[in-house]
Amino acid sequence: MGFTGDFFSGARPESAGLLTSTTRDNRESLVKIMQKDNCHQSYHRYWGKAMPQSNGPENGPRCHLLPYHSMDVAAVGHVLLSEETSRNRSLAGYLGIEPTELQAVFTFLLTIHDIGKFARAFQSLAAPAPELLIEPDPHLPYRLRHDALGMLLWKQCFSRSNEFSKAWSWPTGTAMERQHKRSLETFLNITFGHHGKPVDAGSEALADHFYPEDEEAAWAFARDCAALVAPQWPCELMGDKEWGKTLKRLSWHLAGQAVLADWIGSDQSVFTYKEDPVSLEDYWNETALPKAVETVHRIGLNNSSKPAPFKGFETFYGFPPTPLQNWAEETAIEAPSNLFILEDVTGAGKTEAALTLAHRLIEKGFVEGAYFGLPTMATSNAMYSRIADIYPRWFSENDSPSLVLAHSARHLNESFAASLEHQQQDTQYGIGEQTGSASCNQWFADSRKKALLADVGVGTIDQALMAVLPFRHQSLRLAGLANKVLIVDEIHACDDYMLTLLAAVLEAHAKQGGSAILLTATLPIEMREKLISAWNKGLGEHEQPELNNHNFPLASQVSRNGITESPVKTRKSVQRHVLTQRLDSTDEVLAILRETMEQGGCACWIRNTVDDAIAAAQWLWESVADPSRVILFHSRFIMADRQSIEEKALTHFGKDSNATDRRGYILIATQVIEQSLDLDFDCMISDLAPIDLLIQRAGRLHRHSRTLKGDRCQQPDAKDKRPTPVLHIHAPPPQTNAEKDWIRRFLPGTAAVYRNHGQLWLGLNVLEERGGIRMPEEARHLIESVYGPDADTQIPEALVDSFFEQEGERQSQVTMGHFNRLNLDKGYTTASANGWQEEIDIGTRLSDEPSVTVTLVRLNEAGTALKPWAETASHPWEMSQVRIRQSLARQLPELSPETNELWETTVEQKPGLKFSVPWLVEQEADALNYNERLGLYRQSALSIEDKT
Repeated sequence: MGFTGDFFSGARPESAGLLTSTTRDNRESLVKIMQKDNCHQSYHRYWGKAMPQSNGPENGPRCHLLPYHSMDVAAVGHVLLSEETSRNRSLAGYLGIEPTELQAVFTFLLTIHDIGKFARAFQSLAAPAPELLIEPDPHLPYRLRHDALGMLLWKQCFSRSNEFSKAWSWPTGTAMERQHKRSLETFLNITFGHHGKPVDAGSEALADHFYPEDEEAAWAFARDCAALVAPQWPCELMGDKEWGKTLKRLSWHLAGQAVLADWIGSDQSVFTYKEDPVSLEDYWNETALPKAVETVHRIGLNNSSKPAPFKGFETFYGFPPTPLQNWAEETAIEAPSNLFILEDVTGAGKTEAALTLAHRLIEKGFVEGAYFGLPTMATSNAMYSRIADIYPRWFSENDSPSLVLAHSARHLNESFAASLEHQQQDTQYGIGEQTGSASCNQWFADSRKKALLADVGVGTIDQALMAVLPFRHQSLRLAGLANKVLIVDEIHACDDYMLTLLAAVLEAHAKQGGSAILLTATLPIEMREKLISAWNKGLGEHEQPELNNHNFPLASQVSRNGITESPVKTRKSVQRHVLTQRLDSTDEVLAILRETMEQGGCACWIRNTVDDAIAAAQWLWESVADPSRVILFHSRFIMADRQSIEEKALTHFGKDSNATDRRGYILIATQVIEQSLDLDFDCMISDLAPIDLLIQRAGRLHRHSRTLKGDRCQQPDAKDKRPTPVLHIHAPPPQTNAEKDWIRRFLPGTAAVYRNHGQLWLGLNVLEERGGIRMPEEARHLIESVYGPDADTQIPEALVDSFFEQEGERQSQVTMGHFNRLNLDKGYTTASANGWQEEIDIGTRLSDEPSVTVTLVRLNEAGTALKPWAETASHPWEMSQVRIRQSLARQLPELSPETNELWETTVEQKPGLKFSVPWLVEQEADALNYNERLGLYRQSALSIEDKT
């Protein structure tokens, strides 16, 4: 339908008006004056962003007109997808169009991203400048979000118009066939889904939301935007079904860019409010585009750093490469989209090998950065420290690439983040619907997500896995990974649910041209096959890959050129023969720890639950001569205390520790230390755990060659002078007639954490048979003895049920992973998921219950405000947080009504706290407490008993 009638034709009755007749007369007079200036159009009478009436300015603009906000966002998108960027060139290449064509189409789509705000239902949410704007209708309910209203307008108005071709610059004489329309709707899903998830307009009636004059204003605005931007529609390609499938796959990346453009374009500190009308062309050229160019450059999102040449491993690192590192510097990298799987023993230099491959990929232009996905926050802290001085040398000396640690609150751009944090909030739209500036504030306030946008990001693997789950803003995660190499350490730590999601990420990452590097010391053959198969599927190869090499160590490379499996030698210094000895009681464990302490050595006891670790530490503190030498480390410390403990652990047990640093120190820890932290103990005790974890823990025993006293040996590949290392395993004997409660009776906490008791028995049994761990020659045998296809035939009859229960649980996890993951082939649409969720940090790991982020707070001296527990830390709020099980969080006392009001005020000032639970520690809790020595603890954990 075309609109040729009077502007006010079809207007609804005055009975709903909020304005006096005098105000309406003044408004109409002003409109006539502006029309004489030849810049006022019907669409200039609609607001896009409004200042809340309660705290709006006495002087100055009260709103930002809808055309201007639309131009702001479009200008940012125009710059983000500039034809000079590798991002644009890559996407345009996949689509078979010119970069200028893609930029013009994307820019036009963003000009109409908020076209649903022309609805009278939306405009009636506020009346910021009544003398200038259309009259609101308070009786018209706003029940459909403005993004969905945009889709509704397209489906029921624009798509049915005979004048569409002229208004949207569709080439004259080119018919709009069904496939054309499908491709166009894929484009529109991108722009209307700019709030982080696709929208569905449903079957609402247009007249329930829009006045006829609203439709006409929206139509006029789209027409003038098309005339200004001149989108170059690839009509011939859009009519091709296969091209439409390609567009759907790329729509996720474009949707992420649309979200980012909307956020940056909503920054009031840059795109200030303007309510006086000027022509679209003038606003675009004089305001929107110059500010967009300056802002995107300032944030650093379009500043592609130039790669520095890779001059060889020894030149870069200053020491000779290990065999694996030598392979990494010499293997051929001839095409983009490479998957590398590096399997080698602990201490073989897998991290430096991965960094070498990343540097070479950057040098060749196949990627522009990296994201490191680690299993835990502790391991990501350690990785950050390792690469902080390395990554800048991947790039030109004149560049300043960004590095963000996902949970550290190190900002991608400090000044940008500060401007977001302190700017005035816009008027909220509706219940559960945030403005662009509010969403941007919360997202950028959370550094876990910013890490995906940095040149180099370090965080947990969860942030990458969320890219394939139907959470709000997942498209931005996927887009953030697109031009990077994804490096995932300790992949054997993935359960079957996480493995399913990781496979989905690898498939998606291969499709968008990225590369990936996976690191592990203990990988079952079945897992390697699944990961390689997923990558091949992303490359378009759907046949099951044939993997014939079961050697260890092994370096696998997968690209469009095929699969290569390269056996790698192991240097003598990391070949390991660790004896194993079983301990029947807690008394034996404590006796060995005391003896090691008295003899001047250092030791570690790894426990499988936090409560068990706290109990053990408490006993030692009460029974040894110097309690300060007993360090407790687990996951229930706030970030500030956790980082302090990590530093202390590295000082006394780290690679560079000397005999004095190490003498007489004991670490009581949970699983937080078994991955990535470079620790080296003289004595190691572990509660019984799965075989792969025991191998990992043994890797922290005599990790670096040392003298008998404990100083590092200075000669390369020097032999360790300490006695033969022994991994002491706290466990019951693996009898062939073991009873059902075999492990539960001995270690109830372990039985609850590792519920496949059959596999625990298998691991302990093979170690008893072998008498120890020999790496690398027995690595495959140890792993396959527990995880191989026929391993279950060796399990005692009483434990078989637990084995098959957990096997059933494994299959359930795989099924749940497939059910929850997005179907990316369907494109950015609601149909790609079994229901979309808000952005909450659950869903990447299956457990008995989700975990919750808790923020520890105190009252200030006057009792008038809340302050963070770690108020002296550089980022005090983030440093005052801890993540715990939901059932534990439920035991925390609720805030009083008065304190809860203070918390709500705090969240308004610090939007990143929205999804955390506050805990006023000063308030008495029946069962829980916190201090920097114990962390968050339960009173019941402060005693230890011999369970044998």
